[in-house]
Amino acid sequence: MKRLIVAASLALWVSAGAAAPTAFQANYTVTAKGIEMGTMSASLRYDGDAYTYQKLTKANGLAALLSGDTLTERSTGTKKADTLIPEHYLHHHQNKRKDKKDQLSFTSPTKVEGTFDGNAYQLNVPKGTLDIAALELHVMDALATNKPLNYQVVSKGKLQDYRLRKTGKETLEVPAGTYECEKVEVIHNSKERQTTLWLAPSLNYAIVQVRHAEEGEIIETRLSQYR
Repeated sequence: MKRLIVAASLALWVSAGAAAPTAFQANYTVTAKGIEMGTMSASLRYDGDAYTYQKLTKANGLAALLSGDTLTERSTGTKKADTLIPEHYLHHHQNKRKDKKDQLSFTSPTKVEGTFDGNAYQLNVPKGTLDIAALELHVMDALATNKPLNYQVVSKGKLQDYRLRKTGKETLEVPAGTYECEKVEVIHNSKERQTTLWLAPSLNYAIVQVRHAEEGEIIETRLSQYR
């Protein structure tokens, strides 16, 4: 179930000139081997110049009974001109056996302080570095403005490179409807992992579906409602 929750969080994966996306709320189903295992909700809201992007993933049915898995992910920060600048990030994974947090703050444009697995850390980072949730919003806008899909991200106490590539267009049918999508792949170092995203221009490049494959297991996150 841990892999299911983590893969779902990837479902909604800087360029200084990117435009900030409009506020939205979306719901998703999470399936493994064709069986619905959980749900995810995602929302972006603004309060003046401040933004909050939050995702909540929950196991349901038998998976909820066995594991009680929930994952809360939140990025907060400011909107300056048309750019979202992250300031605080939380990744909180809970189930019946554990309670893990990954949280950080940008104390300046080039410094990060945080805790991961109970261990405190400090990092010097390049200006424009993102948290993993804010990355998703910048990917949406990079597709809309045809900007490079290369980013530096702080995740799990480390500075990491994230690279994606466009692989074409595809019409996709999901519970929320049928959408023409831009298809994007995450470039992993390991050939054992594959992550593909479908984003709909008609929904301001909201993610319509994500398919994550690892060690023979395929997990899909599919849009069920968007507003």
